[in-house]
Amino acid sequence: MSVLLLSASLQPVNVISRRRLIILLSKQRVALMDTEAELEALAALEGRRFTEGVMVVRLLRNIHVPRRMLRPNRRNLLLRDDHTCQYCGHVGPASDLTIDHVVPVSRGGEADSWENQVVACRHCNWRKANRRPEEVGLRLRRRPTPLTQEYAHILFLRYPELKAAYDALLAA
Repeated sequence: MSVLLLSASLQPVNVISRRRLIILLSKQRVALMDTEAELEALAALEGRRFTEGVMVVRLLRNIHVPRRMLRPNRRNLLLRDDHTCQYCGHVGPASDLTIDHVVPVSRGGEADSWENQVVACRHCNWRKANRRPEEVGLRLRRRPTPLTQEYAHILFLRYPELKAAYDALLAA
């Protein structure tokens, strides 16, 4: 079960666990979005069992949410590059793709930077090996840049079922 936590102004803040939801409900820090969901949650708390599905809760007080800088980890690089090899354009599952350093670390490239890491298929990564792309006749399809979208956008990319629930809430 996914729980989408909204700020008091209904902006997505984070995805929380059921355990965290119980703590926030017991401390009266959050409220469920409709009375039907609230009755279900109270019944679930008494029975110590939550129903499956998506829950949307909002904080009762406004909080300051600092702007988050996303790390260039594998998951975020796959999101940025749309699961596409940046050399040949092959689209595939995450298990078929690797992370490649455009300028190899052994040749002075940065190990953990958005601008030096791209998604590559195994074949292109093997072909490039420990060289620069131009040395082996490869060209980047897109210049690598930091993932600068709002954190809520990234949440919805990772959890599409939450996007549908959030859109339904805003439409109501």
